Amino acid sequence: MKKIFLIMLLALSVLLGASATPYYDAGSQMFTINVGPTVPFFTYNGSDNKAYFWPGINPAPPADPVNTNTLVGGIGSISYQVFLSPYWALGGELGYQFNYVAGTDIYASVPINVKVSYYPVQTGRFDLPISLGIGLNYISFKDSSKLSFSAKIEFGGIYYFNDEWGLGLLAGLNFVPDVYLTKDRGIYSGIDAFIPITVSVAYRH
Repeated sequence: MKKIFLIMLLALSVLLGASATPYYDAGSQMFTINVGPTVPFFTYNGSDNKAYFWPGINPAPPADPVNTNTLVGGIGSISYQVFLSPYWALGGELGYQFNYVAGTDIYASVPINVKVSYYPVQTGRFDLPISLGIGLNYISFKDSSKLSFSAKIEFGGIYYFNDEWGLGLLAGLNFVPDVYLTKDRGIYSGIDAFIPITVSVAYRH
């Protein structure tokens, strides 16, 4: 175990050392397209003050719910960012996500986020970005729709085949608050969380 820890520490120090001279400059631009599955992580319902975890379809009443009653779905997004400094980039992201609820009904959301990314590791061939997004989310389910909030955290690695094009794998956590502001509906507020795992195609210049 000690040897494994030392090897991981050495690998991390090599990566960080390689990033001592940053690859990016202020004004560098990044365009990415992400696509992949999204896994329901948990659902919190304010009406019963309970949280339900992981994908799956709950049995019909009177059995107690044990999971989110939601299946694995899909997600895609496009983002554009400009580097404010060699390590920090700011921009926006537009996405689309869908999941099947109770096996038949489609839950869909369209998040529009302001996205900030930190690049602690950037060797020219390999990037390790950590991103945070916050914004608005248009949600639709069955015959209803509403505008709510959106928040996400994302991390992963991207390998560049040349100076412009790269391919990577990203994962993270997406939060979709379902907020009711009126007093009589406030108890129905809740939050959903999903784990996206996406392949990322990146273009930089």
